[in-house]
Amino acid sequence: FEVERIQQSFNIKVYGCIGDSPALKLMSNMIGHNGYYPCYYCDIKGVHIRKPRKRQYPYTPTSNCRTVNSFYVHSREARLKSQNIFGHLGISILEDVLDVPLPHGIIIDYAHVSLLRHFRDVIRVVASSLAPAVRQRIDDSLIKQRFPHFFHQLKNLLLYGFIPHFMNYLTTDQLSFISLFTIGIRLLHADSVFNHTTSVTANNLFRQYYADHHKY
Repeated sequence: FEVERIQQSFNIKVYGCIGDSPALKLMSNMIGHNGYYPCYYCDIKGVHIRKPRKRQYPYTPTSNCRTVNSFYVHSREARLKSQNIFGHLGISILEDVLDVPLPHGIIIDYAHVSLLRHFRDVIRVVASSLAPAVRQRIDDSLIKQRFPHFFHQLKNLLLYGFIPHFMNYLTTDQLSFISLFTIGIRLLHADSVFNHTTSVTANNLFRQYYADHHKY
């Protein structure tokens, strides 16, 4: 673009677009996050679970990832046939905006996916399994704990509060399972405590958490 006052042109490169799932669905022109083939990065179809009326996406050790070519081809096939093709509903408006090809230019918002969606549901399930008196004791202890004032409540609970305050009321397996997710998130927030392998360690924890998710 050009700035008239200084009569100079600027070349801007747009490397990615970040947003919550409803916004990214519209911009990517794909199916919603509760449908089949909703992932921007892989071709996992999902399974319909009747009781909660939701789709679940079982863990597979080798996922079939979307590629730049498959994203391009399937989006055009969806537009041509006017139907859902592996989650694509047509061509994304981001193709003409991003300098990084899709799907690499799509960035999922961590706060919405990890905190406001998944961890919130984890808290609901765990809390509903505890007696009211136990929930009250946990509430009282959380009120007394000091947290960084700039943090979101769910973020505080995930990073600092869940393990120490819930550990006495969960089984060892339950606590170990949720700790995989909690420690994985903390590693991504922290400095490179394991040097260049920090993100690899976090990824391994998330993969194990995902693999064991059906047990809990």
